[in-house]
Amino acid sequence: MTELLNFKVSSSLKSVIGRDLITNDYVAIFELVKNSFDANASRVDIVFKYDGRDVEKIYVIDNGKGMDFDDFTNKWLFVAYSAKRDGTEDQDKNRTYAGNKGVGRFSCDRLGGELRIQAKTKGMDHVDILDVDWGSFEKDSTELFGDIAVFHNESEDFDFPKEVDAISSGVVVEISNLREKKSWDRKKLLSLKRHLTKLINPFGEDGNSLDVFLHSSLEESGDLKEKKKLGNKNRQAELVNGIVKNYILETLREKTTWLHVYLKSDGWLYSDLIDRGTLIYKIREKIPEYDELLDSGFNCQLFYLNNSAKLTFKKQMALSVVSFGSLFLFRNGFRVFPVGEPGNDYWKIDVRKQQGYSRYLGTRDILGRVDIAGEEFKFKESSSRDKGLVETIASDQLQECVKNKCLRRFESYVVGVNWKDKLDKIHETAERLGLDENRTKIIKLIESLSKSDNLDLLEYNKDIVSVLNEKSVYFEKSINNLESLAKDSNDVNLKKAVSSARREYEKLEKEKDDALKIAEQEIEARIKAEHRESSERQGRVAAETEKEKISTAYEDEKKRSLYLTSSESRDKDQLESFMHQIIIYAVENRQKLKNAFRKYFSLNKTEEISSDTVRDILDELLVLIEKIITTSRFATLANYKLDSEKVHADICQHIEQYLDKITTSYHHGININVINNTKGFVTNFTPIELGVILDNIVNNSNKARASRVDFIISSALNNVLNIEVVDNGNGLDSKVIEPQRIFEKGYTTTRGSGLGLYHIRKQLEKMGGEISLSDNQPDRGLGLTINVKKL
Repeated sequence: MTELLNFKVSSSLKSVIGRDLITNDYVAIFELVKNSFDANASRVDIVFKYDGRDVEKIYVIDNGKGMDFDDFTNKWLFVAYSAKRDGTEDQDKNRTYAGNKGVGRFSCDRLGGELRIQAKTKGMDHVDILDVDWGSFEKDSTELFGDIAVFHNESEDFDFPKEVDAISSGVVVEISNLREKKSWDRKKLLSLKRHLTKLINPFGEDGNSLDVFLHSSLEESGDLKEKKKLGNKNRQAELVNGIVKNYILETLREKTTWLHVYLKSDGWLYSDLIDRGTLIYKIREKIPEYDELLDSGFNCQLFYLNNSAKLTFKKQMALSVVSFGSLFLFRNGFRVFPVGEPGNDYWKIDVRKQQGYSRYLGTRDILGRVDIAGEEFKFKESSSRDKGLVETIASDQLQECVKNKCLRRFESYVVGVNWKDKLDKIHETAERLGLDENRTKIIKLIESLSKSDNLDLLEYNKDIVSVLNEKSVYFEKSINNLESLAKDSNDVNLKKAVSSARREYEKLEKEKDDALKIAEQEIEARIKAEHRESSERQGRVAAETEKEKISTAYEDEKKRSLYLTSSESRDKDQLESFMHQIIIYAVENRQKLKNAFRKYFSLNKTEEISSDTVRDILDELLVLIEKIITTSRFATLANYKLDSEKVHADICQHIEQYLDKITTSYHHGININVINNTKGFVTNFTPIELGVILDNIVNNSNKARASRVDFIISSALNNVLNIEVVDNGNGLDSKVIEPQRIFEKGYTTTRGSGLGLYHIRKQLEKMGGEISLSDNQPDRGLGLTINVKKL
């Protein structure tokens, strides 16, 4: 015989869906704020009332649509029922809700043992009051949940703290008999404010138009002290009282690399990549593989913060980026907890990073948000509040879309461009993107996008993605990519520019080859002449065996003293190596002059010459002359054979000994002091170009009437060498309005050419370095900061 049975619900259910379900106090308050949002509130006030120094009560007050007696009996007291879920909450069918499980009201149990709710709808002449003693549900677990009474009353008006303005409709939640009344100190209140900032809106946008305010009378004096300390700085994150909001978004957009991926109603997924305010590219693509997302309003913003941006973030938010979180998830405008919390890897970002630390981004590297909207059956938030979304086809597609269309695409730029330039991490602006080395990487990235059959390249930065100067060492590497891009994008102007650049490049290469052939002929003639001195040659051959025996000792000694001042210490081969280099530079100089005369000054001249062209020609000649001068100084004083232009050695040792042994010999009246705080920095560099840089720096100090110049060498960052140069000269002219312009070509406030600092900058860029004015200038003189990355 079949019997009909029914479930009985124990009074212990209260704890299961209340105190035990809500993981912490912050989430409990957030659940109440979500209810206010769903009630169409535009403002929520969270008030802490005190008994002495302990928190006595917590109020959550909103100005939403409120509740009446029928709402209390048929909705609020109906456990697990959600009018939002069954569609009877509002007439607006397009409205989305932050919660819809019907259990958020039990979050009050997490905070305190007693609850009073005051509610009023528009037009009502009274306030309905509901009193709940959660402790009565804990006395006997055999007692039925529905048999435990709660109490209803009415009053003429709301009764709440004076800190909050009067409301005509809404709900006042009053929680007393607090579970942890002594825990609500200043530190925890500031933490609550930061959590609410993340939970409601971590990027300060006005998507949900809900303002949340925090009130604590006990912390007003502490806020006053903090305001005095902050001065004019607007740092709400360090004040307990006030609006829960942050203004970090605009700062992030201007100071970070960020990717914005968004789905439009036309079914196209758009991606905009922007680096510190500079658009890199804009693309679009169809995503049939993610069909469950097509009506979700998918929107993702990913930010990469370099060292400079992280410091800015910490100053404004009063905590580090890592402590703030990583990639948050928002459903229907509200945070899905705990996705994006420190230590949470919902998107499996860190799992992927473990496969290649230097090839992939991790949660510590990024900050951002993913927004989706949708029904419960697609994107269902876990009831436990600590699991993110329940696994569905839509949530699986969401994870895949974030990984493939957002994270991987972002990585291709951040890892491939930002990370490759070790000096870029200290810059707030995108100035280094204009360097040929970085432009070449970006050109390659844009070209690879243009080749994809599955996406449209809508826009790219034509200042960066353009033909490099034919003289650039990166020209040849970039021109093929540009040619392919011009073909794929059918860019007629780029095709013409590429063709013209190729022709000019081939001319330059021919000029170089001709100059090298002439130099080699001259060197060969000189060597033949020397061969006739047979006696000396035979003597050298006889000495070769002895030379081999002492080579090891010689190399050790050379490390100790690269630049000897005694001319007797150099052999003929060493001098020949420098003479070889001098001849190459001299012949190259002569060829450039001949070509210029033939092109611009002969009877059969092919082009008119402009002042800019003259300046460019003279600039190139000046660089070569400086190299000849520096090479001749090496020939006079250096102690090693110059087998090639570039060497792999300790650059600190070269700087120290070049300045000590060579520069001081040619710059009298100025004391050069070198402080080397490193254990060495082995990299690839050109000694002659390094010498040109050092001579130019000292020469500038000399011109500024300095009697002393200090070079302080240290390792500021991993694989980056820092050199601070400080002299006691005249310093910058007070007429200079834009100090950083002193490194521009031709910029001068004296009668000079304006090329010295410009040449230093260009030579350093070739070495993978940069130069700027030091942040802290001396009281008298000029301070320069040089950074060189390891190559």
